[in-house]
Amino acid sequence: MSQLFAYANLGLIVAGLFLFRKNIETTSTTNRLWFVYYLIYYCFGILATGLSGFQPSLAASLIPLIYFVGFYFLLSNREQFEMFFKVITFSFVVSAIITVILIKLNYSLGSGGVYARELDRAEGLYGDANNAALASIIAYILFDKFFIPWNFITKVTKILILLLLFYSVFLTFSTTGLFVFTIVFFITNYKFFTGIRLILLGVLIAVFYVGIFALKSETKNLDLSKAQIVKIDNIINVLTLNLDKVDNSGRGDLVQNVIQYIYENPILGNGVEFSGYMRGHNTYVGIWVDAGIFTFILFLFILFYYFFKTFTLEKHLRFFAMAILIVLYIFMVSLQSVINQPYLIVLFVFIGYMIDNNRINEGHLDFFKKPDK
Repeated sequence: MSQLFAYANLGLIVAGLFLFRKNIETTSTTNRLWFVYYLIYYCFGILATGLSGFQPSLAASLIPLIYFVGFYFLLSNREQFEMFFKVITFSFVVSAIITVILIKLNYSLGSGGVYARELDRAEGLYGDANNAALASIIAYILFDKFFIPWNFITKVTKILILLLLFYSVFLTFSTTGLFVFTIVFFITNYKFFTGIRLILLGVLIAVFYVGIFALKSETKNLDLSKAQIVKIDNIINVLTLNLDKVDNSGRGDLVQNVIQYIYENPILGNGVEFSGYMRGHNTYVGIWVDAGIFTFILFLFILFYYFFKTFTLEKHLRFFAMAILIVLYIFMVSLQSVINQPYLIVLFVFIGYMIDNNRINEGHLDFFKKPDK
């Protein structure tokens, strides 16, 4: 059934491209870089596939590309760009809420049923705790930007929903997720940290670390499973920069296993989706393994280009776009699926249009309300 829905969505995107063709407006020059990336990736990847004998599922690998093309043309339309922001915010927020509901029901989509024992980590709609954490953090960023309160009641409502979104991140017990959330929290609240508030920030950081050490001494007394205690210790080790004590859940070994294939074929790579088959759990390494060093260098260039282009945006949009990119970039270290997931690749399309619409300056970004000073 899930596959039927997935292929039905692809069909709708292809049909939508045909029906929407007369409503396409000025397309994004920033996003065109991804066309170059996909062209080089598949040229080197298919050539490497032929040489290595690896047999990938080319059809499945095209799914994110089809989504990218569809939304590349859809978001060129001013009305659809604004609508997309509303829809994607709603979708990610609902996803985060379902993450909380599923863990409370002790239900895992990864195994497809209710566990007999209590689940250690929330996996959400993705069947994976790290992917669930990533989605919940994106939900936090989008909702924080989308919902501008106008009185005391709406301010309280926003705070409560943001706390719920943070709770959905916390329930994943994702080391990467909670580390990234800490960064995102400071970025999205940039307005607060000015003048005398910088001193308050220093006090809060000191209190924060005191709390961390207090938590570390009490983890064994809390009603937590061994896996949850390990994850909390991981988070504490990351925040206190004891990186040598961080347990990477075997991902380091998986990455090392994949890296050996870089040594064997550093120029051409080993074939389309090869790193996914090898479960490399690292997007950066995966691209090099799949399609060689030139594709890898181009990929890094695109990431840096997007990030530095955010500095051309107005301050309230700059930190919004920057927060989304930082989440994606850091999670690429521990996930191999960041640019292979349709619901994530479209975020790059969205930010690309933010950058270019800001340059055109024809009012395309006016619907982003500026927060109160």
